[in-house]
Amino acid sequence: MEIEDASELIYYTYYMLDWTKVKQSPSSTECATCGGKMKVVEEVKDKKGLRYEGRVCHHCKTVFWVKKD
Repeated sequence: MEIEDASELIYYTYYMLDWTKVKQSPSSTECATCGGKMKVVEEVKDKKGLRYEGRVCHHCKTVFWVKKD
């Protein structure tokens, strides 16, 4: 997935993404809130080359992003 400025991901909430169009795969990471399994969100890149990896819990409606090197 590509966006204009990946640093804006910090402001994205669960409801700002169309989850039917975002690629996801299973993860062994457990949600800190409900304990359910989270999913790995496809890598997000911007035009500057910044890359972020996301995790989502659809049960809690939680999403977080981690900057990759």
